[in-house]
Amino acid sequence: MPTTTKTPRVSSDPLLDAVESVVAEQARIDVTKLRVVLAWAADHTTTDADYITDALAEPGLEVAGPGAPVVHEWAALDLAAVMGVSTDSGLRYLGHALELRHRLPRLHARVEAGEVPVWRAFRVAEHTVILSKVGAALVDQALAPFAHDLSLAQIERTTAAAIARFDPAEAERRRQEAAENRKVDIRLNGLDVPINGTVEIAATLDAADAIDLEAALKAGAQQLADLGSTETLDVRRSQALGEMARAQLALDLDTEPGSGRGVTLYAHLDATDVAVLDNTQTPVLIKQIKQWCETAGTKVTVRPVIDLNVEKSSDAYRPSPAITEHVLLRDRHCVFPRCTRRRVDLDHIHPHESGGPTSTSNLAPLCRRHHRAKTFSRWRYEPIGQGLYEWTSPTGRTFTVDRRRRP
Repeated sequence: MPTTTKTPRVSSDPLLDAVESVVAEQARIDVTKLRVVLAWAADHTTTDADYITDALAEPGLEVAGPGAPVVHEWAALDLAAVMGVSTDSGLRYLGHALELRHRLPRLHARVEAGEVPVWRAFRVAEHTVILSKVGAALVDQALAPFAHDLSLAQIERTTAAAIARFDPAEAERRRQEAAENRKVDIRLNGLDVPINGTVEIAATLDAADAIDLEAALKAGAQQLADLGSTETLDVRRSQALGEMARAQLALDLDTEPGSGRGVTLYAHLDATDVAVLDNTQTPVLIKQIKQWCETAGTKVTVRPVIDLNVEKSSDAYRPSPAITEHVLLRDRHCVFPRCTRRRVDLDHIHPHESGGPTSTSNLAPLCRRHHRAKTFSRWRYEPIGQGLYEWTSPTGRTFTVDRRRRP
């Protein structure tokens, strides 16, 4: 039988070849990262279910589905910090890795062989984590051969079929959970508030409520048009939503008659035409603030200027409202590495029972998870400047957190 020789491909675009090479190298790095994290997990996880409830042991977290090892919570914080991501992101990555390794062996084998990228395998793992071991095995068997070219819809359909077949109770639980997870997010923080003064809103509603809201927005937008508005339909719908909100505020029996919008803004004038909102740490045009204040029904609250460089203290354990306001304006959210949660406790950096004062220099906001880590594990931190903190992990690594005001 004659031997055939494969002729090397000759590219007409060397730079495109370079991009292709980098993409292939990144895929290999992703697999190496997965292997290293799983090796780390082998030293910091257990399959002992009693481990979770042992009050004397380090808390355990079930980050993957039934049958996967339980991860050591304080150690996982260290892993996330070293990866340069938030705790939630680090736990999510670790959970997907353990799900893939321990409950999706066929898919894991294809990842190891370089046939399926890590990110695509994680898409499957994200959906199987709530399945029983039998259900996860069914999804693994069905999807692994085709995982290199699956759409998210295909993954969701196969997962839903596995739930309906092997765990109808879980299917009902998910239905109830979906109802409990209805929410409305008004993205007032970070870069979600651009300088033009608009804000994005994301919502998950009951279908009946969504239909009613759609009808109300349609009617409100038409009413604005009938009153002479020349704005586009989309703009009128957004204005109608604002009018609905102000009308709802006016129904509050504790509200002064005729009052409506009542927003307190901490604004710092940085230039002739631009200010910075302390509430959101984003720039806003002075003209936009003026428009907000001139809107009919607006209640303007003027706050005294707060000098964040002036120390405030109290003899009591619980911080006063003025101290709380100072600390939250200075740091804005949890000061653990990479954490951006705004629902926080005010932590005495040096414990109050050991003589630590209730003062702005000895208080910092920590979310409940990282407050527990600081209190019950060997995670420690110290202020090293205004809005600067240095954390030390149980393994001795240090991480600097910078909460200083950005230009």
